Amino acid sequence: MLDPKQLEALSAVVECGGFDKAARKLFLTQSAISQRIRQLEENLGQPVLTRTSPPAPTISGRLLLRHYQQLCLMEGELRNTLQPDAEDSSFTTLTVGVNADSLATWFLPAVQSVMQQRRLLIDVMMDDQDYTHELMRSGHVVGCIGTRPTPIQGGECHFLGSMRYLCLATPAFAARYFPDGFTPAALAQAPAIIFSGKDDLHSEFLQQFAAYEGSTPHLTLPTPQGFVQATRLGLAYSLLPELMIDDDLHTGRLVNLLPGQYVDLPLYWHHWRVESSLAQSLSEALLQHAAQVLRQPGAA
Repeated sequence: MLDPKQLEALSAVVECGGFDKAARKLFLTQSAISQRIRQLEENLGQPVLTRTSPPAPTISGRLLLRHYQQLCLMEGELRNTLQPDAEDSSFTTLTVGVNADSLATWFLPAVQSVMQQRRLLIDVMMDDQDYTHELMRSGHVVGCIGTRPTPIQGGECHFLGSMRYLCLATPAFAARYFPDGFTPAALAQAPAIIFSGKDDLHSEFLQQFAAYEGSTPHLTLPTPQGFVQATRLGLAYSLLPELMIDDDLHTGRLVNLLPGQYVDLPLYWHHWRVESSLAQSLSEALLQHAAQVLRQPGAA
């Protein structure tokens, strides 16, 4: 039988990014953490961590982390069932990977009901939508929202819907940088906004709708709210989710630089095939709400 203390040490090292921080989290010495990891590896006959900085789980380590997460969830649910009035039977925490735009728009309303009814806390790990599945693959999260259409090994994948992005700017910005339209010369001069170095959405949009593959001046803002504010202030143009633009187009605060052109980004919910009842409730809540707020196939 696997030693839960050894699994706890493995989880702490991966979560904290090192043995020192893991020791502080578990109120142990670094040598005690190292000993537990070493004993776990000796018992299994294979490494569970890479000796890198920070340490990363091996393939076996990822399987162990997933197993440990599921054990913690099932144990918490069982304790709450057996001792519903106990002081420590209050909340259960699930860690999920979410892309920034979903977190800023529809994700929290989607999980509100299940969080309140099931006394659930959500520990969100945020990343670009093309990379959140790596959080799940590495054993950091029980599920994630991403753009990968195929399930991770050992997991399941469900289509949530699509987020539509429009290319917007203030009227003054459009008049200054795009007086002759969305031309290559204008794109080479007009400042844009990107989320991070991982963000390919903007460059893919330019390639698809303007056949432009050159460089563009840009500023980096790792928050969706920053995108909206900077665009409204006329600092740059950007691709904005339609769920975040309120009445900007109706009031003329922003204009569509390419009317009729948009990007529909498909989103998927990934989760492990074997789930606790609480994780299943979370999945059901996400799928139900997403079907109402995200664009579904056949919608205009």
